[in-house]
Amino acid sequence: MFDIEPVSLVISMVLILLFSAPFVIYKRNQSQKIKSQNLFIEQLASGSNLKFDESDNWRDLYFIGFDSGRKNLVYIKFGPEKTVHHIDLSKATDILLVKVERSITMDGKPVNVIDGLTLKIETYDEKRDVISLEFYDSELFSDNMGELPLIQKWEKIVKPIVKANHPHLRKVS
Repeated sequence: MFDIEPVSLVISMVLILLFSAPFVIYKRNQSQKIKSQNLFIEQLASGSNLKFDESDNWRDLYFIGFDSGRKNLVYIKFGPEKTVHHIDLSKATDILLVKVERSITMDGKPVNVIDGLTLKIETYDEKRDVISLEFYDSELFSDNMGELPLIQKWEKIVKPIVKANHPHLRKVS
């Protein structure tokens, strides 16, 4: 039969609590952060009367959504300062996927490393404007976790809409 001393039991319980407390606190903070981001997105969508047919969140930092009925694209970069782009794609004249990469040598073989992924959308209203939507920045993250297929997906979604825009918009630019 086991004989457990109360002092040993209390010490082991305190050690278990001290070990697990940072994980619990991090998880709680992360879920509150995601909840506040989702609330912001919902308020933005309802305030602008948008219904996102297609949307993506990644890295708990970025959001992009598309309302096909209104041809509106919404991009949000959360952080210390929220960056919000509300783009009317019916006024878009061009779209460009920008992939910044550099070549390094690993094991004697050249390898391309992605430093940044940006989707640039040119619009023409009263003035010509180029909006840059950041999908990946190597200064913020040490690795690329599927941002390249994600940005290619969004380029495929937006490109047909831009091409279908009125020909006079493309001639102006």
